[in-house]
This record gives sequence, structure tokens and C-alpha cells, in this order.
Amino acid sequence: MIRHANRLIIAMSLLVAPARAADGGMPQLDPTWFPSQLFWLTVCFVTLYTIVSLFITPRVGGVLKTRANAIDEAIALAEKLKKEAASTRGNFEAAGIEARAKASQLIAEAQAEVTKEHTAAHQKLAEKLEAELAASDAEIKKAVSKATANLDAAAIPLAQEMAEKLLGGTVDEASVRTAIGTISKAA
Repeated sequence: MIRHANRLIIAMSLLVAPARAADGGMPQLDPTWFPSQLFWLTVCFVTLYTIVSLFITPRVGGVLKTRANAIDEAIALAEKLKKEAASTRGNFEAAGIEARAKASQLIAEAQAEVTKEHTAAHQKLAEKLEAELAASDAEIKKAVSKATANLDAAAIPLAQEMAEKLLGGTVDEASVRTAIGTISKAA
């Protein structure tokens, strides 16, 4: 019940409030002031709207446009640099491939020249050794021939003396020489 009484008091005070405001309380709630209040509300709104639309909005729009242009320029520059980097990378890779190919070619040429020089040096050495071998062989034949001749010369008197002792007679030097020459040729 107390609740019901409180509600009734609140409702009556709301009905009495406009009457008290008109008596000297709050002029905002007095209906006679409404046209003046609407006039000043319109004047203030139009003035603020004009200030915002003529001064504040263009400045904010300019800042936003400048910012958007700066972002667009930064993006364009980044894309340009990205393309340049890709181009530079491609050029670098192409130069690397070309350098590898040239290095391979130079290595192949160097190997071919070394092989050619090695073959020429080997052939020259083989010719030199063959010439030395031929000269040595000739010297050996000459030494053998000389030694054989010396041996034959030393063997003739010895063979003659042995034949004389074995046969008990004299043997002529020409027949001993012929026999030793036949034996030397057979050996």
C-alpha cells in the first residue's frame, strides 16, 4: 500500500510541475517561451552547421585526402621498388648463369690447352728418349762389336795354342780365324 501511495504522489507532482514552472520556476517548460527557444535553436544549429561545413570539414577532408595520396604514393613506390628488385634479381641471376658458363668454358679451354701441352711434352720426351735409346743401342752394338773383335783377336792365339796342344801339331792362323768367326756369328 505504501508503494501505491508513493506512485500517486509522484504522478501528482508531475502534473503540478508545469504549473509551478509557469509561475516562476523553469522557463524552458513554459509554453510561451517555445517560439523563442525554437528560433535560437535554429540560429545556433545553422551557425554551427555553416562553421563545420565551411571550415572544419574541408580541413579534415584535406588532411584525409593528403593522407590517402601519401598512402597511394607509398604503395606505388613500394611496387616500383619491388619491380626493380625483381628485375635486379633477374639480372643478377642471369649474370651469375653467364659467369658460370664463361667459367666452364675457360676451364674447358685451359684443360684442353694443358692436355695439348702435356701431349706435346710427352711426345717430345718420347722422341728424345727414342733418340737417346737409338744412340745408346748404337753405342752398345759398337761396344759389342769392338768387344767381339777384341775377343776374337784374343781368342785366335789362345785357340791356336789349344788346338796345337790337343792335336799335337801346328794349326794355321787362317783356319783358326775362320772357325772363330763362324762360332761368333752363330752366337
